Amino acid sequence: MKTRNTADKIGRPSVNLNTKLFLIFIISLIVSILSFFLFIFINPQFGDIRNQQKEEETIRKLLVQLTHSFEEKQMNLDDIDNIASTLNPITEAHPNLGFLVANAKGDVLFHSNNKKIKSTNIQYLLKQKLAAESTGNQSFNAHYSSFISLLSLQDDIGYLIIEGPSFEPFFSPTRYIYQVYMGLGGSVLIFFVLFFLCTRPITRYIKQIEEGINRIVNKDWTYSIPMKGKNELSFLAKNINWMTEQMRQRFEKERKVEQAKNELITNLSHDLRTPLTSIIGYLTLLKDKQYKNSEELEQYIQTTYGISFKLKNLLDELFEYTKLSLPDVDMQFQEVDLSGVLYQLVGEYTPMFENRGLSVKVDIPNDAVFISIDIEKMIRVFDNLLSNAEKYSHESGDIEIALYTNEKQVITRISNTTDQIASEELSHLFDKFYRMDKARSSKVVGSGIGLSIAKRIVELHQGEIWAESEQNKITMYVALPLHQDIKEKETIYEDL
Repeated sequence: MKTRNTADKIGRPSVNLNTKLFLIFIISLIVSILSFFLFIFINPQFGDIRNQQKEEETIRKLLVQLTHSFEEKQMNLDDIDNIASTLNPITEAHPNLGFLVANAKGDVLFHSNNKKIKSTNIQYLLKQKLAAESTGNQSFNAHYSSFISLLSLQDDIGYLIIEGPSFEPFFSPTRYIYQVYMGLGGSVLIFFVLFFLCTRPITRYIKQIEEGINRIVNKDWTYSIPMKGKNELSFLAKNINWMTEQMRQRFEKERKVEQAKNELITNLSHDLRTPLTSIIGYLTLLKDKQYKNSEELEQYIQTTYGISFKLKNLLDELFEYTKLSLPDVDMQFQEVDLSGVLYQLVGEYTPMFENRGLSVKVDIPNDAVFISIDIEKMIRVFDNLLSNAEKYSHESGDIEIALYTNEKQVITRISNTTDQIASEELSHLFDKFYRMDKARSSKVVGSGIGLSIAKRIVELHQGEIWAESEQNKITMYVALPLHQDIKEKETIYEDL
């Protein structure tokens, strides 16, 4: 039961750290691979080739447009002026290109003012084109700047030739391999940088946990490791914080126990010193025979005996409180009629109450009120409360004893008239060796530990005990669990 509750409080990680690291690795790898191909793709050699292809495509489109223009106008190859008027605007718009028109024999009919186009060998170009068409290999155009189109002009056949800048092969395998190596190196660098940046928060958190553990080892139990995310590391931090809190609570508990022990020794030495001093004083008188007669001797002996008996009671109560404070107190739970027990105790105390002129008012139900308690220890509680009511009540005052129940508890109330009690004193009534100043200065016999014993017994029953004061009336309450099984109580007691 305890283990399950503790695990529920601590929680479980919702994100697997291995999965997160694997995803970071995959993402870094994908980005580095894409970077590699992008780096290769932007090779200047490829860019030049793409620009060349675009320029060649532009020339081809221009060639087709001029061919259609000549055929639509139904020109004659002998009409040089008409051909020139058609091509001159084009040559001005494309000064980097050369334009030439030839007849079927290869005679040049028109050419632009381009040095290269003037020296063009028409027959060679035609043979090269025919050879390419017969083999189906058009690849020569990829590195050659001349583009030829057949013109069908009325009854004549001619050729339109456009020449652009010379495109020489410039692709360098050495430069390409160098570019590949550079891309590979860059992608590897990107992978490590990206992986480092993505995993840095994890490593920093691990470092923070390590520093937190060092602080905790140095007994800084107020420090709490920050919670970040929902993975194994945050789960570890939560466990460490939980264990730190447990150590802090244990340390506080041990410190309080040590403080209580010191207070116990201090109070015990104070309360024991007074009767021991008196006993030693009277025994010294008896040893030195400093008494007048046998009556005074007898008085000294009786006084010494009375003080010794008081000291014995104090030691007995201290021993009992010590036993009740141990973690393995032997509790004997049994079903008891609490109303019958109270009737019996009140009956035993009634003669003492009446002897002091105290009026007793009892409000206890006639029906049995069964409850699981350690009868011997609970009688000690009620006996102590009734004894205190008798000791500290005003002469001819009232003592009220009542018993009532609610859904969860059976509550006993014992009231008596006494001097008005301040609230700060009321809060210390159940402290060890605490006695109000009026009680200490009076002749009332008491050790100041009885109410502490009563409180410890009630706590062992998972109950509550407290006091309330109104003017010159003080009321003690004892509330015990009503519907609680004996085995359940024993289980709870074992967990204390």
